Amino acid sequence: MDKSRTDFRTMVSVQPFWDAEKSHKSLLAEGNNGTPIAVVHELKNTGKTDGLSCVPGIGLIGILFSIDPNNPCAICCGTLNQSKKVPLYGMLQVFACQFFPGEFTRIFGIPSNELADTEIPLDDLLQPGSILEQMAYSETFEQRIKYLRNFILQWENRTKQRETSALIQNMMHDALMQHGNIRISELQEQTGYSARYLQKVITEHVGLSPKTVLANIRFQNALRTMIEHPGMPIVDVAQDCGYYDQSHFTKAFKEYMHMPPSTFQEKVRKEFPPGKLDFITL
Repeated sequence: MDKSRTDFRTMVSVQPFWDAEKSHKSLLAEGNNGTPIAVVHELKNTGKTDGLSCVPGIGLIGILFSIDPNNPCAICCGTLNQSKKVPLYGMLQVFACQFFPGEFTRIFGIPSNELADTEIPLDDLLQPGSILEQMAYSETFEQRIKYLRNFILQWENRTKQRETSALIQNMMHDALMQHGNIRISELQEQTGYSARYLQKVITEHVGLSPKTVLANIRFQNALRTMIEHPGMPIVDVAQDCGYYDQSHFTKAFKEYMHMPPSTFQEKVRKEFPPGKLDFITL
C-alpha cells in the first residue's frame, strides 16, 4: 500500500514546555514530489532559559542552526528516551529542522541510534560545508529554506537507502495512525520481515527500540489529548489512548513528565491560553 508522509502533517511532537517563541513553522518537502521530510520553524530564545525542556516525541531528529551572524553553528539533537533539557549552547535565534522518523538516516547515512539522548555539533558528524554561514547570514526564512534544501540534496546524492526508508515510512505510518497501539507481531505480519530484522531497522533508522518508539507515540497521543481536552477525565484519557487502565497510564505519564496527569491537566487549564496551542499542528 502506498502511504504518504503527508500524514505526519498533524503529528509533530508536542513540546509544551519550550521556553522559546516559535515562528514561521512549515513543512519541508522533498524535491518535486511534495513529500514532507521534516518540519521547520524558527525559535527565539527569550532569555529565560539556556535550553529547551523536551519530552520524548514521535521519533524526530533535529538540527538546530544558529541564525546569528556572530555565532554560526549547528547542533544535532537525537531522539529522547526520557524528558530532559536540551541546551542551546548560547544560541539566541535558532532555525530548527526536525526530520520525520527515518529521514535523517536516509539522507545523511548516519545511524539514528548513535544520536539517541544526546546533542552533537553538526561539524563533528559530517562536513557541513558553507551551510552554517549561509544560515547565520541569511535575512529571511525563505532563504534559509533554500539553503537547507540544497544542503539536503547534496547529502542525498551520497546515500542510497530508499528501500529501507520506504519500510520505515510505512511502519511509522501504521504506528502513528494507530497512536502507538500496534504490536511488533502485527508489523511482522504486515511487512513479512522477522522481529529481529524490524528491531534492527527501527533502532538504526529511528534511534530507539520498537517498544520505546511505540510507547513514546502512545504518550504523545495522550499528551495531545489532554491539551486539546483539558477537562477530560483521566480514566477516559487512559482508555482512549490505549492504556490498560488509569493506574497504568498514571505510572507511565509520571515516568515521562515527572508529575501525575492531574497536575499536568491543572497546568494546562491555568497556563495554556488558546494561542499557545498552535504548536500542536502546522
